Amino acid sequence: MMGASSPLANFEPYPPGGDKPMERIDLFRHLVAMAASDGTFTESEVQMLAVRANQWNITQQQFDDVITEIRSGHVALAIPQRMEEKVELLKNMMHMMAIDGDLAEEEKRMCAVASAQMGFTSEQFDQILDELLNDVA
Repeated sequence: MMGASSPLANFEPYPPGGDKPMERIDLFRHLVAMAASDGTFTESEVQMLAVRANQWNITQQQFDDVITEIRSGHVALAIPQRMEEKVELLKNMMHMMAIDGDLAEEEKRMCAVASAQMGFTSEQFDQILDELLNDVA
């Protein structure tokens, strides 16, 4: 396991003043922040990050830069404006939260804050969680 300080996430709309699609690197930054929020990266979290980095064409330099940024403890996380991107982001965050089998309080808090910042109701959150659980079942 690799240690990391808990990121102090500031959520900001993405893109500022526009409606262009969210960059994959910004989605990846969310996942790294979620993985680091409990202070460590477990083997399963690192594996999921590696899979997403490969799927999303994240370069090794971008991967390293995001890790460095998250370890600094201060990172602004972009919140997408498009609903399909919000759902994708929340599903990926939920998956990262549960991947190691330990639902840490900081991870749950970060997921809840992101959900609220994206405007999801508790019912929508539960529906998205149910969809995720059905996808991985």
